[in-house]
Amino acid sequence: MQVEKGSDIAMKAVKVIIVKRSNSNNYYARWTDPVNLRECRKSTGTAIKRDAERFALRLEKEINEGGYYNPQKAKWQDFKERYETEVLPGFADTSAEKAKVVFRQVDEYIKPNLLIQIDANAISKMVKDMREDGLEDVTIKGYLIYIRSALNWAQSIGLLKTVPRFPKFKRIREEKAMRGRPLCKEEFERMLTAVPSVCGEKQAESWKFLLRGLWCSGLRLAEALDLHWDREDKLSVDFSGKRPVLRIRKESEKGNRDRLLPMVPEFAALLDEVPEDERTGPVFNPLARKKRTERMLSSTVSKQIAKIGEKANVAVGDKGNIDKETGKRKPRYASAHDLRRAFGQRWSLKVMPDVLMLLMRHSDIDTTMKYYVGRNAQKAAEAIWAADAESSPNQTPENTINKIA
Repeated sequence: MQVEKGSDIAMKAVKVIIVKRSNSNNYYARWTDPVNLRECRKSTGTAIKRDAERFALRLEKEINEGGYYNPQKAKWQDFKERYETEVLPGFADTSAEKAKVVFRQVDEYIKPNLLIQIDANAISKMVKDMREDGLEDVTIKGYLIYIRSALNWAQSIGLLKTVPRFPKFKRIREEKAMRGRPLCKEEFERMLTAVPSVCGEKQAESWKFLLRGLWCSGLRLAEALDLHWDREDKLSVDFSGKRPVLRIRKESEKGNRDRLLPMVPEFAALLDEVPEDERTGPVFNPLARKKRTERMLSSTVSKQIAKIGEKANVAVGDKGNIDKETGKRKPRYASAHDLRRAFGQRWSLKVMPDVLMLLMRHSDIDTTMKYYVGRNAQKAAEAIWAADAESSPNQTPENTINKIA
């Protein structure tokens, strides 16, 4: 077994055995390639078993001491296949899908043949090119987290000697960390109006139902598309109790835990619009203009909703994609996640933070406080003053302030 100096990390020892093939008199050495895990065979050049065993021992020693293989020549494609079969199955579904998206970005920007070609220079150039293509630093930083994790694993199994240095980013101010913003009701209604022109008249109702579902449920888009009426192995709705609830399997959501969560009345009312004899299969099934046998991918649906936001002229930020025709940066238009943000803002004024954390399905209260509760101080103040005015009809805010003074 070969061990790198100064490191506790080593490749698993390779065992070479000899086998006889029906079409040859000679023995063959057989082993598993430590890089791509494929079976390899090599003729020993002899039909004498003892000589073949000696050949196998020499070959085994050469492999394990690094003379036969150079782990630094591991191919990127082979590494991806191993990572997707050995590591990604342990990820939540959404995280595994994101990792695959990041790998496609690496293919597009770096185009590596060997794993070692993903070095500090290539990563730095990729970041530069991504910025020129209009991606924001917060998006790029998220991609690099997945790349670093993958390269750390490559080092842990001996495919890399060291993990390359990654570019440093300026600290993103917390109040600007939210890339979009919550939508108001008028903006949401504009999006509903824009649906037919973007998605087609015949398909419009299926898209409107999805948008309404995102607006009043707070579900992430992938969760909404995974929501089913009648499948226990999927994210599902349950009307059997006194109050309707959501059943979420750990594989289906970001928190990676099996959970039974409350459903807000407005979402329950929306689902109740569906006749009971139609409550089978997926709850939301937006239709494509062209008929297809399979459902639309989450990424495709996401892009379509962004087109709806653009058609409705609902801008949520300054830094959008680069216009391919003009070369200028477009505004960022409303997305599916902005509908979730709107839900979070509305309910942050109605319930306590711990309840909001459940409704938003955050893994910890800090996320809830950072993105919703802490941002709504002025709106909360308005609600408090309004509630106080209702309890004291003759009391005005001005009188109260004068009394305090």
